[in-house]
Amino acid sequence: MSEPKKKLWIGNLAYKVQKDDLEELFKQYGQITEIKVLDKGPHVYAFVEFEKVEKAIEAYNSLQGRELKGQAMKIEYASGRKRSTNDRDKERGRGGNDKYRKRDSNYKRRSRSRSVDRHKKKPKSHKRHSSSSESSRRDKQYNKQKQPARSPSDDLSN
Repeated sequence: MSEPKKKLWIGNLAYKVQKDDLEELFKQYGQITEIKVLDKGPHVYAFVEFEKVEKAIEAYNSLQGRELKGQAMKIEYASGRKRSTNDRDKERGRGGNDKYRKRDSNYKRRSRSRSVDRHKKKPKSHKRHSSSSESSRRDKQYNKQKQPARSPSDDLSN
């Protein structure tokens, strides 16, 4: 748990939660200076700021885990900076997503082809220029294959 502050972060809110719902619930603990409800895709969360830290502590202790419109609220003291879900997971010992973290200063990720054909074998490339001895060797082999096999009877007829 972080140090108590006047501003609370309220997470795991139901999609249908409105500013008025939060004001009704939190005003019983003290004077509220600001309420912000943020909808980031599937995540709905809010910030509630009290006039005094003591009132925020009281609301935190009383409402932690309480259901609002069918969802159990998660309450934390706001840090004063923008954070991602991975930051909170790291603070709680869940590790976050270490997949993209550098291992050391010399670490580089190897890129991989995402194409469909990446598993197909590529045809072997041929040399563009071959030496004359190589080409003559190939010609001799070709000519050997082309000539009909000689039989012993061919030798007797000559």
